[in-house]
Amino acid sequence: MPATDTAAWDPTSWMKQWSAAMSLAPSTLVQPILPGWTVNVNGFNSSAPQTETEVVQRHSYGRQLGRITDALAVLLDERDPDRADERFEDFRTMKDEIDAIKGGHAVARVERLLADLDMLKLLKPADYTRLKGEIRKRLPR
Repeated sequence: MPATDTAAWDPTSWMKQWSAAMSLAPSTLVQPILPGWTVNVNGFNSSAPQTETEVVQRHSYGRQLGRITDALAVLLDERDPDRADERFEDFRTMKDEIDAIKGGHAVARVERLLADLDMLKLLKPADYTRLKGEIRKRLPR
């Protein structure tokens, strides 16, 4: 056979690449918690990676930690209502800072909502009227 300049087609390599691209479930889960941080769930760092992956899909690590933090804050307030025990102050400071961040993001989301409503008022008046009514129902009087 004469030599050619074109590379030979490798069906094995192609099948491996296609299979990897078409995989429906990830073999590991990477979920950023903080910028620059990642958590990889796999058989090396979890005794049940499939279970952990499913749990994290339903309840992110942030949501889990938030609920634990809220529950612990209630317990600390019951045990130390006067804040006399200094051992808990670092925790309380951290929780206050987290709550401030959450509050700031909530304000930004509502501001985006207001901008979207302004756009709907112009582009889709019927949807605007319907959604305005739904928002009014949910606001305290």
